[in-house]
Order: sequence, then C-alpha cells, then structure tokens
Amino acid sequence: METAIVLLLLMWLTFGVIQYSWLFLKVQQITNAARCGARVGIVGGDIQGTVKTLMDAAGMSNIKSGYTVDPPGPISVDTGDPVTVTVTVPDTTKVALINAPGLLPLPTTLHATVTMAKEGP
Repeated sequence: METAIVLLLLMWLTFGVIQYSWLFLKVQQITNAARCGARVGIVGGDIQGTVKTLMDAAGMSNIKSGYTVDPPGPISVDTGDPVTVTVTVPDTTKVALINAPGLLPLPTTLHATVTMAKEGP
C-alpha cells in the first residue's frame, strides 16, 4: 500500500518536472523568436515573417488561437531608435507537452519582449 502511494507521488512529480521543463524550452524558443524579430526590425526587415519562421521551426505553427507579434510589420528606424518586439502565446495548453487540466497548474500565457536599438548609420 505504501509503495502505491509513493509511486503515485513520484509519477506526479516526474510528470510535473517534464511538463515545466518543456514549458521553459518553449519560453526560450519564444524569446529567441522575439530576439531575431528585433534584429530584423532594426534594419527594416519583415518582423512578422521572421517570427513566424522561427515559431514554425519550434513546432508552434499549429497553435489554434495563434500568437501575436507587436509591431506587426516592417518599420522605419533611425539610428538610436529602439525597436521593441513582443511575442505572446495566449493559450499554453496548445504548447503543453502533457495536456492534463487540473493535474498541473499551467501559466495562462507565454510571452517574451525584446528591445534593441539601431546602431551605426
């Protein structure tokens, strides 16, 4: 009887560690997409396209509710002007590895914000 209780607790703990490790990986991938979007944005490139490419490569292309990128399109930046790119995934159940509502509490959104300034001429 004690083994069953301890085994259940250990399994729950193991699944929790796996789930939160997976979410930390997804947060890093979202941050990387925002960072690359900001790099492209300071030279006037397509921020939305860059973020979409990286989100697709990270396996987050099938998110039903989608993700948002701010600013949504190419912008004109002068030297010294900051560009802030925010990527938000509003529904974490779409990126969760183990989708078991009630078993493990999940954050409601995942987001990353990166600000870079254009340097040089």
